[in-house]
Amino acid sequence: QASNAIKKSLLVLGGNGYVGQNVLHAAIQSNLFSEVRAFNRSGTPKSPPPHLAESLSQVEFLTGDIFDNSAREDAIDGNYAVVSCIGAFGSNDFMKKICGDATIEAIETSKQKGVNKFGFVSSAQVYEGSAGLKIPPSMPMHGYFQGKYNAEQKLLESYPDGHVILRPGFIYGRRNVGSVQLPLQLIGAPINIVGNHLGPISSLIQSVPFVGKEVSSMVPVESVGRSMIDSLKEEKGVILEAADIRK
Repeated sequence: QASNAIKKSLLVLGGNGYVGQNVLHAAIQSNLFSEVRAFNRSGTPKSPPPHLAESLSQVEFLTGDIFDNSAREDAIDGNYAVVSCIGAFGSNDFMKKICGDATIEAIETSKQKGVNKFGFVSSAQVYEGSAGLKIPPSMPMHGYFQGKYNAEQKLLESYPDGHVILRPGFIYGRRNVGSVQLPLQLIGAPINIVGNHLGPISSLIQSVPFVGKEVSSMVPVESVGRSMIDSLKEEKGVILEAADIRK
C-alpha cells in the first residue's frame, strides 16, 4: 500500500502515446488511485510495449476526440486529477492547436467539472526568454513551443495551487513504433551524460543557445511518469525542470 494514497480517479489525456503510456504505468504502480483511465482518439493500445503491458491492462481506455465537447466533458467529469500528455508534430498551426489548444480546452473543462489537480507535460524551452519562444512564427517548431507556452499560462491561471508542470527536453526510453521497438535510451542516455556530467565539456555544450538547453534537459521517460504521479500528491503547485525530473 502506497503512503499518502489519493485513492481517487485519474484521467490521462493522450494516454496511448509514448509519454502517456508511461504516466499510466507509473500511476498503476503507485497504487495512489482507485481508478486510472485514459482518453484518446485511438482507444486501447493494440500492441503495448511488453514492459508496460501488465499495467496498461488495468487501465480503462476511453475513445474520443479532445475537441468533441461532449466526449471531453464526459471523460473529465468525476476525476480527482487530469494529466495532459497530448502533443504532435506538423505544421505550426497544427502544433499550436494540438500542443496548446487541446490542453487549454481540457483545463477549462476540468475547472468547470471540479477537478482538483491538473498535470501537463510541457517543454524545456517554455520559460521567459527561452530560445524556443523566440523562434519566428514562420520557422519550424514555433507552433510547438508557443502552444506549450499558451497551455502553461492557462494552467497557472486556472490552477494556481493545483498545477503540475513538467519541462523535459528530449524524452528517451523504449518506444514502440508499430511492431518495432526503438531503443531511444541508446541515443538519449549517452547524450545526457555528455550534456550534464562531463564538467567543462558539458558547460561548453550548455552555453550554445537552444541546443545546449535541449542536450542538458534530456530525461528518461520513466522519470517523466514517476515525477508526474509523485507531484500530484503535493498540496501546492509544482513546476519541475529537467534536473528535478531526473532525480
